[in-house]
Order: sequence, then C-alpha cells, then structure tokens
Amino acid sequence: MENQTQDKRLFLFTSGAALGLAMVLFSTFVYLLTGRLSGTSLDALSWLIYAGVIYYTMRVYRDRYMGGFLSYGKGLVFGMQTAALSGLIIGFFFFIMFRFINPGLQFQLVQEAEEAYLALGMSEAFVEEMSASIEMMSNPWVLLISNAFSGLINGLLVALIVSIFVKRKGDPFQEVMKDV
Repeated sequence: MENQTQDKRLFLFTSGAALGLAMVLFSTFVYLLTGRLSGTSLDALSWLIYAGVIYYTMRVYRDRYMGGFLSYGKGLVFGMQTAALSGLIIGFFFFIMFRFINPGLQFQLVQEAEEAYLALGMSEAFVEEMSASIEMMSNPWVLLISNAFSGLINGLLVALIVSIFVKRKGDPFQEVMKDV
C-alpha cells in the first residue's frame, strides 16, 4: 500500500515535470522564433499543451493507479497539482532567462509594459510613477513566484474541463465495501 502511494507521488512529480518541460521547450521555441517570451500569437498554443499533457497524464493516472476509476474532484486535484509543479519549473526557467541568459529581457518587459500603458491612454506622468512597480513585477524572483501561482490557476482552469472527460465512476457498492 505504501509502495503504491509512493508510485502515485512519483507519477505526479513526473507529470508536473513533463508539463513543465513541455512549456519550457515551447517558450524557448517562441523566444528563438520571435525574440519574446510572451505576448505573441503563439501563446494560445500553450493552452493546448496544458490540456494535452494534463489529459494524457490524468488518463494514465486513472487507469494505472486508481483502478480505472477517477472522481471529478480527484481529477481536478491531480490536474492542479501537476500544473503547480510545472509552474515551478517554468518559473525557474524564467528566473534563469532573466537573471543569467538575457538580463536585457527585464528592461524589454518594462519598456513593453510602459508602451502598453501609454497606448491605453494613460498620461506619461502616471506611467513614470508606475515604472517602479513595473520594474518590481519584472524582477526574476517575482517572476519565479508568479509563474508558480499562475501554473496553479492555469491548472485549475484546464483541469476543470479535462476532469469532465477523464472521470469514470465505479460501482458505488464496491467503492463502499472496499474499506470494510
């Protein structure tokens, strides 16, 4: 029993690592193609990657570790945990990109944010006042934490939908009697 719990945990970590690695490879591809890490038309594909990896790993989890049955709630928790772990990996990737590989990305991000605020019609004085906040939000440490949190939110949104398709109910009598 304890061995199966360890196997479940290991599979969860593996699933999170697979999703994180897929998103890092996608982000690297987008960066090499466009010179930007986000804000491109390719960003919509990241949702497909999230959905595909979570769907596949949740289905394997259901069939391999849950006896072929998975409730909606357990599927939702699995998807959120997987995405939260991947968020840590993605956040670490952003940290490395902004801190070591290309520190100029932080300046580029601040500049793009200021331009976006000006395009929204905000005054230059207001944007100047906000520049300290913008710089703080583009700090590599803040990006690490915010990516971990956004991974959790993205996982919630994707798992809400994916769990509907992966859930499979068992015989209620057998479910109750397995603990007796």
